[in-house]
Amino acid sequence: ARTYQRMEALRLGNRLVVEWQIEALPLSAVVPGLVLQPLLENAIYHGIEPRPGGGKIHVLGEFAKGMITLVVRNPLPADNLTIREGNRLALANIRERLELMYDERATVKSGRFDDEYIVTLRFPFREAQPGKQR
Repeated sequence: ARTYQRMEALRLGNRLVVEWQIEALPLSAVVPGLVLQPLLENAIYHGIEPRPGGGKIHVLGEFAKGMITLVVRNPLPADNLTIREGNRLALANIRERLELMYDERATVKSGRFDDEYIVTLRFPFREAQPGKQR
């Protein structure tokens, strides 16, 4: 996800700011592949690109009671800008990926709140095996 962010930063310049607050996550936590990158892609496409001044994406990671929570927040376009409709594949794919790994113990919630779009993922903590990538 950070590699994708760096590529988009080259294209969008100072119009794109991503604030990562993931220090609370255990370094040994397994974060399923292709979970954060599609959320960043959507946040940039739907929230940052349409805004002439760009905006800030917030990525928050929390760990409590054996559960990992990841939250991605991005601004919505101003009222006078067209909201880009998506095909909802990214969220559907993330939901399916988490269900395959964690059954019903994983949740995906998303929606518009005030002037932001927020996606929250919650799934059980799993420790990475030594020698394997997170």
